[in-house]
Amino acid sequence: MFYNILKRSFQSNLRHVNNLNVLRSSSSGAPRDDITDALDIEANLFENSSIKHEPVSTREALRKNRSKGTAAKPPRNVKDQSFSVTPPPKFSIPPAPRPSPVPVAVIKDSELNLEFVRLTLQDPLTSTLLTTVRSRKRRDKNRQIIIEGRRLIKEALQCGLKMSSLIFSQKDQLALLKEEVAQAQQESRTKIYKVPHHDLKTWSSLVTPPGLLAVFDRPTEKGLEKNLAEQQRLGTQPLPITVVCDNIREPNNLGSIIRTCAALPCSQVVVTRGCCDPWESKALRGGCGGQFRVPIRDDVSWEELSMSIPAEAADDCHVFIAESNKGKLANRQAIDYADIAQIGSHNLLIIGGESHGVSEEAYSFMNLVGGKGKCVYIPLAAGIDSLNVASALTLLLFELRRKLNQTGSQSNDV
Repeated sequence: MFYNILKRSFQSNLRHVNNLNVLRSSSSGAPRDDITDALDIEANLFENSSIKHEPVSTREALRKNRSKGTAAKPPRNVKDQSFSVTPPPKFSIPPAPRPSPVPVAVIKDSELNLEFVRLTLQDPLTSTLLTTVRSRKRRDKNRQIIIEGRRLIKEALQCGLKMSSLIFSQKDQLALLKEEVAQAQQESRTKIYKVPHHDLKTWSSLVTPPGLLAVFDRPTEKGLEKNLAEQQRLGTQPLPITVVCDNIREPNNLGSIIRTCAALPCSQVVVTRGCCDPWESKALRGGCGGQFRVPIRDDVSWEELSMSIPAEAADDCHVFIAESNKGKLANRQAIDYADIAQIGSHNLLIIGGESHGVSEEAYSFMNLVGGKGKCVYIPLAAGIDSLNVASALTLLLFELRRKLNQTGSQSNDV
């Protein structure tokens, strides 16, 4: 077979030589240019006939292309080879222009001497305000509270709280606070918004919205000190009593406790973990402004409770637990609250909820002070299990105040 291939190749070359000789012999009668072109074509055919065509591997083809400076794509079936591929040029796309916010029309009411903005549920600002009002997490982060009703808003403004926003639906309700609100808008740049009354139900936590809702900052230490100085100027001194709330789960009860502590007044109120939020809307309404006048420490663990005792009274601090559970009273040496004989330079009164009562952590804390800790109870008529926690606290606090006044008068006589 190989011999036949060589034979055919030799015969083909021989025919090309003969043709070449014929063309040369006839060159005398033909034009010079035509004869030259024919000879060149025949020579090229003769040279190409002797070229040996062999298969070329992919790797050799890539090597030849690289030597010529042409870019070649790396084969996908070749393993263990690293190819440097030039990334395509990146085109920077300019960001789309943000739509400019639509300016909100500010309404200037000459009758009320106030400026406010009219909002609907479709306004973008409405969702932001609604999140602030309804989200407890955001309120705690910003240390803000929500107050509803004309009377409580006025109480907060009188105590010096900063009002950041006021939302109203009825102009006559706002007119009753126009002097206080105008001062707050001038000093604190309070923003006022008007919404339809049926939309205010979305904002309010009450079944029947009072028509006024405000966002306030929580009382600061500076503001509480200012209120304390005002009370001292009027002849009222806070008593060395700290009320500790344990397992108080009802917001209205916690608000009533704080209201009683502010009326006495106590030095401070400590709300341990497990109690409800003292800054919740129901607790604020139950407190009737008590949260604005007495220092409150909330979310305090029992390990941190000792830090609430004043340092100057740490050596003479008495702890009293108000217990209403008859089963716990049988196992402990409890005394009638009227029989309290000794009180300290500072006193802690721990009171629990009606359903859960006082926790075991409270008794463990009382045992730390040894003989200065007492469990007290209020004697009740047969068939009556307990009093409301706020009512029981009122009896205990005013009895402690009577004891403190007696001790103070005796020391003055001596």
